[in-house]
Amino acid sequence: MGFCCGIVGLPNAGKSTLFNLLTNTSVPAENYPFCTIDPNVGVVSVPDKDLEALAQVVRPEKVTYTTLEFFDIAGLVKGASRGEGLGNQFLSHIRGVDAIVHVVRCFEDPDVSHIYNRVDPVSDTEIVLTELILADLGIVERRLLSLGKALRAGKKDYRKEYDLLSSIRDTLAEGKCIRDSGIEFDPGDMKGLGLLTAKPYLIVANVGEEDLTNPSSELEDIQRWGLEHGVPVIPVCTKFELEASELDPPDRDEILGSVGIEKSATEDIINACYNLLDLITFYTPVGTELKAWTLKNGCTLFDAAGLIHTDMQKGFIKAQVVSFDDFIKYGGMAGAKEAGVVLVEGKEFVVRHKDVLVIHFR
Repeated sequence: MGFCCGIVGLPNAGKSTLFNLLTNTSVPAENYPFCTIDPNVGVVSVPDKDLEALAQVVRPEKVTYTTLEFFDIAGLVKGASRGEGLGNQFLSHIRGVDAIVHVVRCFEDPDVSHIYNRVDPVSDTEIVLTELILADLGIVERRLLSLGKALRAGKKDYRKEYDLLSSIRDTLAEGKCIRDSGIEFDPGDMKGLGLLTAKPYLIVANVGEEDLTNPSSELEDIQRWGLEHGVPVIPVCTKFELEASELDPPDRDEILGSVGIEKSATEDIINACYNLLDLITFYTPVGTELKAWTLKNGCTLFDAAGLIHTDMQKGFIKAQVVSFDDFIKYGGMAGAKEAGVVLVEGKEFVVRHKDVLVIHFR
């Protein structure tokens, strides 16, 4: 069960620089539109101090962090829903992601051109959202035509989907994203249809170095917009942080601290993506490896077993479950058993965030 986030935005917003920062890779980040053609993919470890605390107790030979995938997707331009720029190629790349990281530019730089020759992060955000809305509207209208034919042919089973998509069409026609409509929907169904505005998203405000100590009006504008729309906005100077990331840890911490940065914004971005997707982490301290796993909130022990291995799920018998706090407090699984705080649960038990699991199977 992998989860992926697509990094999107207008050309020259800083998408590839952010991708390089998050993934410690080096993809081109040039001053011209559509530098990124095919999406670059990187796997990022989710920062987890609790996993490190567990490792101090378990003392495993190997510690494995859970991960997220990030896609660096080509820049979008006005008219993409009609094929402008990379058009449908861009939109096809973004349809497969679970959440969207929308990069907007908040800095002036004469050496880095803006495709519309101005710095206006709110306008940039709304351009991209409008293209996603128009693309979704086209998909929904085509699906409604098909469903209408089926209903006229007497196939009444399609009525529920027809009514839902009719409401979604009206929302999109008003210029609103599906996720902001208040309409209840199955995210899996929306992903199956390839609907983009049903996906959760956050905004990364790519700021200049001077904005780190003296926020610009452009940054304040997009932060205000985010509050009004219930969208997280995370400021980051991608160029500055990328340069700092290439230094040794003491030097890196010193240069970040010189402008008041206590930790890299990448940690905030990764954690925000994790929260957007409503994910939890559980741990398995088995054998020589201590491992963190990512699971959708509300999933069961049976789901967790299947994530680890299909054979474990097929032969599931029971699981020993202990909370992170108790595991630390009593010095591991043996101590937790002596204290009577280990639960023995069946496959329907809903896994909690930071549970430590030992799954038994045939």
